Amino acid sequence: MKTLLFFGFDNEIGLTYHFVDWVNALGKASNGKLKIIFLTLKKEQNQGLHEKLKKIQSIDVVVMDKPDDLEGLEFLKDVNIVHCQGFRQAAQSLKIRKKNKFQFKIVMSLHSFRNSNWYKHIYANLVSFLYVNKIDVINFLSHSAKNEFLKHNIFYRPSNRSFVFPLGCNEDDFTREEPIEEMPFYDEMERARKNIIYLAGFSRGKQHLWLLKTIKDILIKEDAKLWLFGGDAGQREKTKRYVDENGLAQYVRMPGRVDRKYIPSILRRMNFAVCTSKSENSPHAIMEPMFSGIPVVTFDIGTASYLIRDFSNGFVIRGRTEKENFRKAVEFLLRNKEVSESMGRNNKEIAHRSLTWNTTADNCVNMYLGII
Repeated sequence: MKTLLFFGFDNEIGLTYHFVDWVNALGKASNGKLKIIFLTLKKEQNQGLHEKLKKIQSIDVVVMDKPDDLEGLEFLKDVNIVHCQGFRQAAQSLKIRKKNKFQFKIVMSLHSFRNSNWYKHIYANLVSFLYVNKIDVINFLSHSAKNEFLKHNIFYRPSNRSFVFPLGCNEDDFTREEPIEEMPFYDEMERARKNIIYLAGFSRGKQHLWLLKTIKDILIKEDAKLWLFGGDAGQREKTKRYVDENGLAQYVRMPGRVDRKYIPSILRRMNFAVCTSKSENSPHAIMEPMFSGIPVVTFDIGTASYLIRDFSNGFVIRGRTEKENFRKAVEFLLRNKEVSESMGRNNKEIAHRSLTWNTTADNCVNMYLGII
């Protein structure tokens, strides 16, 4: 039996709920074909994730104090595949493989490459030259992300092996109802006839201000509420100031970040979701509304053009240059409730068929078996 070492942590955040869900599905999908060692940090994104990890019986868990402890792990000589989450982990693995003349294959899932910054193409060239060309397999999370990474990339070798498939969502989260009646915004949300949601931290790349400027008159005309859920990443105060200065406080609500377990219950009370992010690889701002059975109006990012069809389950807008198309899509969904609900049902069917962690795990196992 071959051995897989799976990096299950973000270098800054530590263990995240995505990695717990991912490896749980991976353990089931491997079905005895692979021995899985799940490598993570003591630090965790949310309290209780390590306890949840202990309940997964089909994997071995190794917990480190810090990422640099990787070099001291003796079992690395017996590993056949190392699955990294990003360039820093890939760089560490390449260094260890070269130094010790180990034979393991390196897989890297490409979650981000500074794709919201002006220097993203310079960065893509640099990491291709330093790391990507030496990695055995790259897992791009969408064709859109792959195309963006390769655009103007003169160092990426055409012979590099890559696969494209997205991350998943835990479908069980969307089949249960977490009570939200005690939350301060609940009554207002229930009273509103038309609710729109955008799930994104307040950063420049998420373009909250562009969204507000584009649809503010529609919100007022249709008496609709836009709910902005997300933590502050530098742009929250600027967004709030725009809301206050333009008399939008009645139409734009900013509850901040809430525990993710409540997100499905919140989404089910929405008419549809929007996403105006500059760039995403595998956007949960699109996927989670799909699981909840509501349409999505989104820029053409990540998996959007693969998953969403106009008038079928949402609308895909090219980007900021198609401001009027975005406005018309929002207006259409606010004025056509029955069509919107039908589109939402289509979304739910697609999500539960194609976007679960079980699907992601099956793809991963096939990818591993294809390189050893």
